[in-house]
Amino acid sequence: MTLDDERDRGSVMPMTAILIVFLMVGAWSLVSASQQWAARRDVQGVAAAAARAGAQGDLSALRRGGVLDANAAAQRAQAIIGASGYSGTVSVDGATVTVSVSAGIDYAFPSPGFPGSVDATASAVAVGGVTGDEGG
Repeated sequence: MTLDDERDRGSVMPMTAILIVFLMVGAWSLVSASQQWAARRDVQGVAAAAARAGAQGDLSALRRGGVLDANAAAQRAQAIIGASGYSGTVSVDGATVTVSVSAGIDYAFPSPGFPGSVDATASAVAVGGVTGDEGG
């Protein structure tokens, strides 16, 4: 064994340790980002479903000449939000139902820089006469 061989001995160890740390941080970030994306997708789906449920035409409102009963629309939308386990708000403006939903994210590896909750908003407009048998 030469003097150069003894000086090079163990020189790969620091590089390997640094590489492993970077790989672990990358995997940690990837898992956290995936969980955030999944939560955002779920919240957006719930907001859209609640808005569509709220915007379904009411037969009683149609018989009175309207398309949508605001109280019934808000109740239908809140039922969807409540069934999902999330929290949200519903507003009805004429025939437009707007739903905002928020949910916390339960990360497998909590990390700084990632939000603790996600929000989504969706709107739907009630339209009369889609199926043709709303007349009475």
